[in-house]
Amino acid sequence: MSGSRTTLNDLAAADQLAAAATVAAQAPSIHNTQPWRWHIRTRSADLYLDASRQLRATDPDRRLAMLSCGTALHHAQVALAAAGTPAEVQLLPQPDDPLYLAKIIVTENARPMPNAQRLRDAIGIRHTDRRPPKRQPMPATVMPLLQATAANHLSGLQPLDRGQVLELAAAISRAQADETSDAATRDELNTWTGTDRQSGMGIPDANIPTGPTSTTAPTRDFGHVGTLPVNDQNDDAATYAILYGYADDPRAWLRAGQALSDIWLAATTMNIALLPLSAAVETPHTRQLVNSLLTDIGYVQIALRLAIPDPAQGDAPRTPRLPATDTIERA
Repeated sequence: MSGSRTTLNDLAAADQLAAAATVAAQAPSIHNTQPWRWHIRTRSADLYLDASRQLRATDPDRRLAMLSCGTALHHAQVALAAAGTPAEVQLLPQPDDPLYLAKIIVTENARPMPNAQRLRDAIGIRHTDRRPPKRQPMPATVMPLLQATAANHLSGLQPLDRGQVLELAAAISRAQADETSDAATRDELNTWTGTDRQSGMGIPDANIPTGPTSTTAPTRDFGHVGTLPVNDQNDDAATYAILYGYADDPRAWLRAGQALSDIWLAATTMNIALLPLSAAVETPHTRQLVNSLLTDIGYVQIALRLAIPDPAQGDAPRTPRLPATDTIERA
């Protein structure tokens, strides 16, 4: 951010906040539910969880919805920082309102966000790709940088060894078996994937592989195959890791979402593909199994796969987004 700054009037501040909320719409979310809602005021933006887009069967305690909203919050912070607009964030400003998640306030001074423009550029190209990555290990410098990024949000990132990866894969398989055997979860998944999903939301067939992949952690079972072509290579060169918090409560879930966004955007700038693996934390039993891999250093928020993407496969398409008028209101 520049050393010289022009004070924003109220209208300009509101415009900047609305623009940041529009950028935040590109954030990742569980099943692309986009469970956020913004209220833009003169010099502040209030972030709410939209309960109508909560996965009530898959995510009854809203932990993944709140993590998703945390990614949108961080995207908005990046957009403001890249625009040179200083802002501060208050998490859970009204504890008696569980849907009121954060307030962004435009200020005269705020700590600059490092590499804000590079992260802002990464928002435009970040996407989820469920296909096998390239069989080439990441540079050794990547993980320490991403761990430092997680620490900026009071979160941690723990890489897993081969044995732990196999335990994670078993937990994912168990969770998906439990979910596909449950009628309510199956119906919910059908609502958010494939051809019957609402326009602008969910995961279209173009983002779902044509069949299971030869990866260590199993492919997400969407109940049907999609149209995204996959090859038969494995992901033995990938790094699996657990993003964790130091508490297991709404504030930690929000911070984990901010950390996930920051890690994902930083990885994108380094040409590292990130695949979130939420299935293992969606059921209490398997979440506890994954927690045991952390050996009491924290509480699992989500598992990740980090790897170099395979350029021979081309880019996977980006998932659709709701129009801004569906998620942003101006006072």
